[in-house]
Amino acid sequence: MDISVTNVFAKIEEEIAKAKDASSSQAVREHIYAVRALCDIILQQPSPSTQEVTLPQPTTIERLDIGADANGRSLLDF
Repeated sequence: MDISVTNVFAKIEEEIAKAKDASSSQAVREHIYAVRALCDIILQQPSPSTQEVTLPQPTTIERLDIGADANGRSLLDF
């Protein structure tokens, strides 16, 4: 199941707001543990850097015919 990171962020923000309004240290800890669990959900999702990426194969390079009146093969040859 693929969970939207945006939705998880919204839930984290809700838990942080509840922790700020909590009346006891135990209630604050419970909300912070919920934030930790939500962060773990994000961290367990595969990141794009760990997935196998297929790069396009380079195409063959063709030389342009620059003509007989050119000074050389390079644009920098004067």
